Amino acid sequence: MAEKKQPEKRKKGAQSLEQQLEDTRERMDEAQDRLEMSNLPEEEQRRIRAKNKHREEMIAGLESELEDGYNQEP
Repeated sequence: MAEKKQPEKRKKGAQSLEQQLEDTRERMDEAQDRLEMSNLPEEEQRRIRAKNKHREEMIAGLESELEDGYNQEP
């Protein structure tokens, strides 16, 4: 019975990671649009760019984690 729960846990974990990845990409796109479409103060632009850099790193980590998870599937 525990054998059946493990694939289900992996599936739910992968779905959660995929949702996090999608959400992060959306936030990054929205922030980029805001940078391009408005006349923000330089400090605000720097803050948004820094957050997007962090988001890029987070996306790479999530993609790697998903790839590792898929490679471990039975």
